[in-house]
Amino acid sequence: MLSIRQRLTLWYTLVLVVILLSFAAVIFVGGTYRLQVTTDQDLAQAARQLAQALSQNEEPVAVDTSYRLLRPDGKVVRSSGTAIARVPASPAVILAAANGQTRRETLALNPVGPALINRPRAALRSVRVLTVPLGQPPTFILQVARFTDDVQRLDGLLVTTLLLALALGLPLAALGGWWLAGRALAPVRAMTETARDIEGTDLAGRLPVSTPNDELGRLAATFNQLLDRLQAAFGRERRFTADVSHDLRTPLALAKSTIGVALNRPRSADELRQVLIDVDHQVDQLAGLLDATLLLARADADRLEHDYQPVNLSELLSDLCDTSSAYASEEYNQTLSGDIVPGLIVRGDRDLLTRVFLNLLDNAMQYTPRGGVIRVAAHAELPVREGRRGAPADERGQAIVDISDNGVGIAPEDLPRIFDRFYRADTARTGAGHSHHGLGLSIAQAITQAHGGQITATSTLGRGSCFSVRLPL
Repeated sequence: MLSIRQRLTLWYTLVLVVILLSFAAVIFVGGTYRLQVTTDQDLAQAARQLAQALSQNEEPVAVDTSYRLLRPDGKVVRSSGTAIARVPASPAVILAAANGQTRRETLALNPVGPALINRPRAALRSVRVLTVPLGQPPTFILQVARFTDDVQRLDGLLVTTLLLALALGLPLAALGGWWLAGRALAPVRAMTETARDIEGTDLAGRLPVSTPNDELGRLAATFNQLLDRLQAAFGRERRFTADVSHDLRTPLALAKSTIGVALNRPRSADELRQVLIDVDHQVDQLAGLLDATLLLARADADRLEHDYQPVNLSELLSDLCDTSSAYASEEYNQTLSGDIVPGLIVRGDRDLLTRVFLNLLDNAMQYTPRGGVIRVAAHAELPVREGRRGAPADERGQAIVDISDNGVGIAPEDLPRIFDRFYRADTARTGAGHSHHGLGLSIAQAITQAHGGQITATSTLGRGSCFSVRLPL
C-alpha cells in the first residue's frame, strides 16, 4: 500500500505527463494546421499569378512553386518543377477539375532511385497539391505543388522536444513532487507525534496549528476542540466519581459508627429503636443518591423513556401546589401560591416531570427563609403567526413554568454552575440546613432536555431566584 506522500508524488508526476502530452498535442495539431493553411494560401496566390500569365500567353514569372498545365483529358501541356513532376496525375482529381471543382490534397512521394530507396522512412517527403480548373467550362487544368518540409520539420522538432522533456522533466518532477508532498505533510507528521504523546490520563496536550486557515489547520483546530470536550468530560467524570464516592462513604460511615456504638454495650429497646431510625435515615440517603446517579447515567446514555404520552401539565402543577403548600407552611412557615393557566398539554412521562418540579420546589423551600413566599406560574407561549415581525420558528408553542422565591439568591459567579453535578453554592446561599447531594438541579435539567425542553435560572443575590422550565406543547 502506497503512502500518502508516494501517492501525491505519483499523482503530481502523472498530472505533469498529461500536461506535457496535451501541450504537445495542441502545438502539433495547431502548428500543423496553421502551416497547412499558409501553404494553401501561398499555392492559391501562385495559381492566380500563373493563371493570369498563361491566359495572356506570357511566360510565367519564376516562382518557387512547381506547376503543370493539363487539358481536361489529362494530357500535360506544360510542366515546371520537381515537386509536380513527382506527383502522378490522378484521374479522379482530373475529372473533378474538368467538372469545375477545386481540389487540395497532400500526397506522400514514393521513393525513386537508389538515393531515395536508402533514405530513412522519416526522411521521405510529401507534397501539397492544389488543382484549379481554368475557364468556364474548363479548358485547362492547373496544378500547383509545394513540398511540405516545414510541417515535417515541425513534427520532428515536437517529437524530439517532447521526448527530451519527458526524459529530463519527469525525474525532476518526481523529485519536486516528493519534496512538495513532504512539505505539505509536515504538519500531519507533527500532529501524529503530538497525538501519540497524548494519553488518557493527561489530555492537556494539543495539536500544533501552524496555518489555521487551511484544511490541515482547520482539522487540527477541530481535533483540539474535540480534546477540549473530552478533557472537560473526563474532568466531570472524575469529579462525579469522587463526589459519589464521598457521598456514599459519609452515610455508610455514619451507619457503621451508629451500629458500632450500639454494640459497645447493652441497649434498651428505645435506644435500639433510635439506632435503627438513624440507620434507616442513612440508608434512605444512600438509596436517594444511587437513584439520582442511575437516572443521570441513563440520561447521559440517552436511555430515558421516550414512549411519552400526553400529560396535563396544568393539572400536574395544581396537584403539586396543593400538596406542597401545606408542607411549606408547616415545615418552613412559607407561603406557596400558584397561578396556573388551565389546559397546558405536553408530551412526556408524568413521573419524571413530577420529579422535575418537586426538585425545584424543594430547592426553593430550602433556600427561602421562614416567612418567605414561593410562587408557581404557568402559561403558554404560542407561536407568532405569519405577518408579524420576528416570528419564531417553533410551530407548536411552549408551556412556560416559572418557580420563583424571595430567598437568599445566587451569586453571579455561581449561577453558571448551578446545574453541574454535585455543585453546592453554599457560600452564596445560606440557611441550607437540609442534607442534599447537589444533584437535584442536574436531574431537573437532564429530564427537561430529554423532553425537548430547557431550564434556565435568573437570580439576584439577597432578593431571590426564578427557575424557568420550557416544554413544547
